[in-house]
Amino acid sequence: MVKDIDISLYLVTDSSLVPEGKTLPQVVEEAIEGGVTFVQLREKNCDTREFIEKALEIKKFVKIIIIDVAFAVDADGVHLGQKDMTIEMAKSILGPNKIIGITAETNEQAIEAAKAGADYIGSLAIYPTPTKDMGKNFTGLGKEGLVNLLDSIAEYDMKVVAIGGLKQSNLGEIVDYCNKNIKKGKNFDGAAIVSAIVAAPDAKKAAAELAAITAKIEKVNTKTINAASPDYEIVKKVGEALQRIKQNSPLIHTLTNFVVMNDCANGTIEIGGSPCMAHALGEVEEFATIAGCVVINIGSLSAEWNDSFYLGGRAAEKAGTPVVFDPVAAGATHYRLKTCKSLLSSFKVTVLKGNAGEISAIAGFGGAASKGVDSTGTVDKPYELVSKLAQQLNTCVCMTGAIDYISDGKKTISLHNGDKMLENITGSGCTVGNLVGKFYI
Repeated sequence: MVKDIDISLYLVTDSSLVPEGKTLPQVVEEAIEGGVTFVQLREKNCDTREFIEKALEIKKFVKIIIIDVAFAVDADGVHLGQKDMTIEMAKSILGPNKIIGITAETNEQAIEAAKAGADYIGSLAIYPTPTKDMGKNFTGLGKEGLVNLLDSIAEYDMKVVAIGGLKQSNLGEIVDYCNKNIKKGKNFDGAAIVSAIVAAPDAKKAAAELAAITAKIEKVNTKTINAASPDYEIVKKVGEALQRIKQNSPLIHTLTNFVVMNDCANGTIEIGGSPCMAHALGEVEEFATIAGCVVINIGSLSAEWNDSFYLGGRAAEKAGTPVVFDPVAAGATHYRLKTCKSLLSSFKVTVLKGNAGEISAIAGFGGAASKGVDSTGTVDKPYELVSKLAQQLNTCVCMTGAIDYISDGKKTISLHNGDKMLENITGSGCTVGNLVGKFYI
């Protein structure tokens, strides 16, 4: 999946609409000056040679998506129809660094596209449009249908561009309706425009007017699902919590594995806390009562360390100290899973933090699994998994991965801040679990 593509104002070309006296490359250049961020070269009546010449000219200005000759001109990607090659085939031909978009006419097609790794989808036409024949009885997806589509794929990190009959006179209504009515935090990312720009006497002016409207699409990095608080309130609270940590420098008692002790200690200091890694049976209870939080990470299991987990967890509960529990590799062996379930039933856990394989193992869900300390496979309905497990355990569940899912059983949020580089180091998940503990002061 290609990150950081801007499809806020997505131009779809049609040379038949270009005003007399202008060329398509001229119109595209003007549109880009007005605010177009992305171009799909869609020329139905060109021969291959002419198509390639236009593509090479337009490619000088902006990222372009081309349906038919992407490979020949080294386009930035391809936009597929439902009757074209599959997403997997397109990736195998174009490579991993090209943008793959696809038209999704139903919610099911959108979900399939997300699972196949599409970078974005184009919606079914919002309104009937002369640029595409959908049949005489076609009424369009409409603003209500667009919201329904967005809610159906809220759990996926895939962009959505609305298309079909959009222009200055109706786009604002679509933006306003989606901003107010999306239920699971996912909004559309941009509008695809054909005639309102290509056929305009002044493409730059038309693009600028449309760009001003798409700029009002509400987007944030933190996406909420059934959240009672607006996104900015959540972000504000995180900032306030960081300030409290720096002011109070809380003692974090971390019972963790050999591999990450140093990383966790440095992470604690960096964010403003004070680290402690005391596993000795003679002092673990005392530290648990004076710490701001106890973090229990079962990475390095042994009989003696197991005893320290039980003692530390029970002492923390008695003292009212929050406990973060990281069930490292919970599904890798029967012994680990049995230990995790025993610990969870022995004391109150404030936050259960694990990857998809670990959380799935504890919940008894299929899909993801543990391969050593790593997670393999995927969870089809992650928001449902974390929400149900949080309700079952009466705790907060944090499932980390490319997208993080956090739920207290009533409210669920997803964080889209993953980085591919984290796959190449060990201990990042354990360090996150340790950092979570600092916020419970």
